[in-house]
Amino acid sequence: MPPPNLSNFQKRALDYIRQEKLIETGSHLLIAVSGGPDSVALLHILHVLQQVLNLTRLTALHFDHRLRGKESEGDRAFVEKLAANLRVPLVCRSEDVLAYQRQHALSLEMAARELRHRFFYDLQVRLDAQRIALGHTANDQAEEILLRLFRGTGPSGMVGMLPKTDRGIIRPLLFATRQEIMAYLSEQGLSFRDDSSNQEPFCQRNVLRLEVFPILERHFHSQVISTLARHAGLVRDEEDYWERHLEECWASVCVEEAPLRIALRISSLLSLHHAVQKRILRLAISKIRGNLQGIYSIHLENLVQWVRQSSSGKIFEFPGALWAVHKGDSLLFSTIPPLFSQPAPLSLSAHIPRPGLYAFGPFHLNLSLQDRGSFPDQAMPPTSPHSVRLDADKVKWPLTLRTWQPGDRFQPMGLAGSKKLQDFFMDKKIPREQRKEIPLLCDREKICWIAGYRLDDRVKVTEQTQSVLAIEMRVNSET
Repeated sequence: MPPPNLSNFQKRALDYIRQEKLIETGSHLLIAVSGGPDSVALLHILHVLQQVLNLTRLTALHFDHRLRGKESEGDRAFVEKLAANLRVPLVCRSEDVLAYQRQHALSLEMAARELRHRFFYDLQVRLDAQRIALGHTANDQAEEILLRLFRGTGPSGMVGMLPKTDRGIIRPLLFATRQEIMAYLSEQGLSFRDDSSNQEPFCQRNVLRLEVFPILERHFHSQVISTLARHAGLVRDEEDYWERHLEECWASVCVEEAPLRIALRISSLLSLHHAVQKRILRLAISKIRGNLQGIYSIHLENLVQWVRQSSSGKIFEFPGALWAVHKGDSLLFSTIPPLFSQPAPLSLSAHIPRPGLYAFGPFHLNLSLQDRGSFPDQAMPPTSPHSVRLDADKVKWPLTLRTWQPGDRFQPMGLAGSKKLQDFFMDKKIPREQRKEIPLLCDREKICWIAGYRLDDRVKVTEQTQSVLAIEMRVNSET
């Protein structure tokens, strides 16, 4: 039972948090606070519920995008005062979003989101926090669902934003409309900041908020926001079932699963129902890329038709550096352009004199030095097949990016002795024709990283590490 002194809205928030199992007892919770009404309500509610939920610690986070000049400075000052009044520690960061957008050729919204989330995950590791709370509401959920629908999402995309993600993001206010949030702020006597950019119909979300939803509410359904948000919950239940069922189908279709390559048996794939075929292909893309950005229902539909009609040797190209190759009865997914193995293997030998940004053919590298003290003991940000972290003091500069050569040896992480690279490839069941496609990052003395597969034990990060070399590698399909 919730304490009797909680307001009705606070009780609803507590019920939603418990129903969705958003927060574990004893957690350290990070709370993103922009200064807008949703985030102010979020911080206040979680502050009120801290003892009820048995949270050991709250920390507020504020990110300045440097997009609105004096207005942004005012937002930060407001959040600093709010956090101080509630006696909640605050961490702020400022980044040049416009510069990042130009550098990475992203939309302004995506650039802001990437930098914001990098800040959140950074602090999650440094402060040993279990959850990151964001102030998304039912209105944000309804906007997200319509945007995905207009972009051509499939059934899975209609789930919208999840109440809880695998990386620790939680959304405790998804149950509430913005109207209910405003009523709560008024009831509690809480002020907030108005973001003037929210009133400018320059981005799609603002068009939905300012123009589309008022029309829908006036002419179709006054509760359209709640209806769409509720629909997302219904779809999520269906997707939970599909996720469990899909594991069995995946086992019957997948014949190879490696960091840079996945192979599906075409005959087994085509024996499944059309809807299951698309879900299997979607899962393959998600596994090898780590995300589904830019992949819509039309891509999956086109791929299914292509698999049925194509012949061995044909290539299907996706947005975002991903290829599918029809080879016999196999459909091979790879993040390495297949043109390099047809007819000749990739030839690569590139010089890297110091940390920085580099581009060698299709490979784009970002090497940066980080202070080991930025991370708590034993805690490092998670790596992926495309990124790795090394002990910078054990790396002998300059570095070289090259491909496999006969006689190459390295010391796989976790092993005391060395191993022939050829034997490693055989153990991993990497086909002979693909071995020359895998980039190797070497220093003056040794192979440091088999990209996508294994780090050398001699450069791994340990408790004694003082400086970390962070490396991210991407494959650009437009090179």
